[in-house]
Amino acid sequence: MRFLAISFCALALLPAASGAQQSAQNSVKGPTVQAASVGFRVSDARVDASTKVTAAPIRPHEGQDVALMVVGVGAMIVGALVQHTAGTIIVIGGAGMALYGLYNYLE
Repeated sequence: MRFLAISFCALALLPAASGAQQSAQNSVKGPTVQAASVGFRVSDARVDASTKVTAAPIRPHEGQDVALMVVGVGAMIVGALVQHTAGTIIVIGGAGMALYGLYNYLE
């Protein structure tokens, strides 16, 4: 038990000791006006066709597919807790729902 507590403390202190939380600009102290601005910034750099970034295609039902997978896995867990034939039916229905959501998500 003592070893487990020591290892949790070591994991909590590890990011601070490794310097991963340090900022890249040490010269700037405190908030700046640029960080407080909201919206798009216009840069003076010329943008040509090679520097444009294309947006990912919009998937209209992505949230619904993820919800189907989550509800299906939840139904499988509930079905595992329910005894006998009713639990088996709930597990099979949940698996079908989760697989249908996964199929639509990957499509």
